[in-house]
Amino acid sequence: MRRPRAYRPLRFESGGVIDFLKVLAVSLIGLALGLVASAYALREPRPFGGVRLGPWEVTPGGAAAQTDVYAHASLERSGELPLAVGEGLQLIAREDDDGRPLDGRCVYRVGARAPAARYWTLSLVSPEGFPVENPAQRYGFRSSEILRAANGSFAVAVSQAPQAGNWLPVGRPGRFALALRLYDSPLAATVGDIDKEAAPKVTRIGCG
Repeated sequence: MRRPRAYRPLRFESGGVIDFLKVLAVSLIGLALGLVASAYALREPRPFGGVRLGPWEVTPGGAAAQTDVYAHASLERSGELPLAVGEGLQLIAREDDDGRPLDGRCVYRVGARAPAARYWTLSLVSPEGFPVENPAQRYGFRSSEILRAANGSFAVAVSQAPQAGNWLPVGRPGRFALALRLYDSPLAATVGDIDKEAAPKVTRIGCG
């Protein structure tokens, strides 16, 4: 008969335990930093690596939403339907030309021209990108209906109080944003080549 083996107590090498704890600590720190970075990327309205044209920023959409995981997750979170690359571009302004956040208590002038596109729209939206209710039920302008000067330039007044000409009502006090959508634009595939001077200026006239 075989003799039963003598019981040997399980021993842990102190060096191995320390190495394991170090690896575990590094993994937990990396996981925490990754979660914090992801949460910041989803909350931040400005996309990483986005193109800026004065106060305007090109929002992720089309192919970008398929290749950029942060852009895709941001669009899923907001529920927005981005323009595809073949459709055009969307530009968002949350600040004026001087870098001040757009404020519903102030009056702004937007103009005098827009980047090349067969058709474009200018809308007032919430900072998250959704339409804002207003008594006048005016939510934006189409390039085909906007009043222009003899040289083709335009000016849109953005304010709570009614203004002469092209008036876009704020609807409520507080922060807001402007959305410029360019349809059938030759710039869709070459965002980086857009002339910054072609984007509309967003000038603050005064505040009440």
